[in-house]
Amino acid sequence: MGADVLRRKEIVLALISLTAVSGGFVFGQTAQTPPAAQTAAAEADKAAAQATQTAPAQSEPVSSVPAADPAKPEDVAPAAPPAPLTPEEQKAADNKAALDALLAEANALKTGYEASRRSRSKTPVSLSSFRSMELRLQMAAAANPANTAASDMANAMRMIQYEILQPSVQIAAVANRELYAHQMGQQMRDDGMRVEASGRGNSTVRFISPRMTKQMAMQLVETAKIPEQARALQFRRVVFSNGRRSWSYNVARGRLR
Repeated sequence: MGADVLRRKEIVLALISLTAVSGGFVFGQTAQTPPAAQTAAAEADKAAAQATQTAPAQSEPVSSVPAADPAKPEDVAPAAPPAPLTPEEQKAADNKAALDALLAEANALKTGYEASRRSRSKTPVSLSSFRSMELRLQMAAAANPANTAASDMANAMRMIQYEILQPSVQIAAVANRELYAHQMGQQMRDDGMRVEASGRGNSTVRFISPRMTKQMAMQLVETAKIPEQARALQFRRVVFSNGRRSWSYNVARGRLR
């Protein structure tokens, strides 16, 4: 009976040893991967990486519609030519172009004159050029009464002419007033009257006589046409004096006092 027990123990130990050897063999096979399997796995990883790199980003939508090619110059249809103008439209366009050119020329003339005035240039200014431009602008304004630009520029040309002539006009006016006083003195010399122009620009004419009275001054004002002559020559005052007293006639107000 003891031999049977010993025999059973040996059988059990043999089975345990066989099981351990079998398990170790299996575990060894699982831990070690064959070279072929490793190569296949590496190629699979490489393909997956390439697919990841070439795949579009999720934030960028992929359009399946192909982009349209830009239009080539020869593919664009040429613009239609403008419709021809009617005779009336062509005439109006020509008139407008001529007026614009005339206004531009007048404005250049005016600008040059103003620049000359600011610089106080001694270069002589042609009066005839402004007169000619005024006449041309007046003709343009007469052709179209609604054309205020031409009439306004014509007035500007006229004012420039007046400014150019003003010094000469003033000099002539001063000389004319001096001449008037001299002529009146010659006419009234026999009556003991002395006539002279005085003041700035000869703006005052004086009638001086030792016998001058206010009544005599009033008589001269009423009968000798002195106020009309003084107004025409742009005198400001007419003074009647006897050397001690004087009476002044205001030409603008027409009053003696």
